[in-house]
Amino acid sequence: MILNNKKYISSLAWVAVLLPLIMFAWGFYQVQFAGDILYYGAEPGKAIVHIMGQWSVGFLLVVLAVTPLRTLGLVNLVFVRRRLGLAVFVYAALHLLMYLLLLLGLEFGDLAADIQKRPYILVGFAAFILLTPMAITSTKKWQRRMGRKWKVMHRSVYVVGLLVLFHLWWQVKAGFGLAFIITALMLIIFLFRFKPFLLASFKSSPNL
Repeated sequence: MILNNKKYISSLAWVAVLLPLIMFAWGFYQVQFAGDILYYGAEPGKAIVHIMGQWSVGFLLVVLAVTPLRTLGLVNLVFVRRRLGLAVFVYAALHLLMYLLLLLGLEFGDLAADIQKRPYILVGFAAFILLTPMAITSTKKWQRRMGRKWKVMHRSVYVVGLLVLFHLWWQVKAGFGLAFIITALMLIIFLFRFKPFLLASFKSSPNL
């Protein structure tokens, strides 16, 4: 039976959305005040950038899975989808901000050289650019104002998903486990979402 307790689900959604910030605050306390300078490992800046990116991808997977989860009768997250979608944007923005602050040191003159060395940065930035208008127009007021164009714009979340996979695989050099898990989940969600269209296209093919 589908889990449809709105109060319970809303509370869990708030906990999930705020949990990364709480964990980051705890990590900051450990490094700055508790003396655990290796809390984030030997490369804390890189670790924090990756953690923020991973949380953003995690929320993206949940957002993409909202319809499949409801269709399968597991849980109804439709009414918290906007909150989860904004979490995708917020943690993607923090991912970008931490990169600029902790890895680039706000030395924007070095950005071009770093992009040349790590071209996957451009792919991630493209995903962030696509997320930005979706975050801005996520309210019901914007939905009414844009009409059908609103759905068309927000369907670009699937393009974001593909860009995220490129961004992820382009940079991974070791420890492929997480990349495989994210990719598998993304492909399962995509298959579930586009299966009706694929079947309709297959049945209407003149070669059958």
